[in-house]
Amino acid sequence: MGSYKKWTDVETQFIRDNINIFSDQELATKLSQMTGENVTYGMIRRQRRKIGISKPRGRRKKNSSVI
Repeated sequence: MGSYKKWTDVETQFIRDNINIFSDQELATKLSQMTGENVTYGMIRRQRRKIGISKPRGRRKKNSSVI
């Protein structure tokens, strides 16, 4: 049986601060680079749900307005 990741306050705060900027996959990649641990999309998704952050359903809208 595998071991579970112990999330630090810094990692959890990083998710909170960047959830509207990056997708779960992008957050996983960035946290993997920051910590040197293998952080997966599913781990981000579970942690996000655990701390009570929900994302809107469907695809993100692309910013098509050009000024």
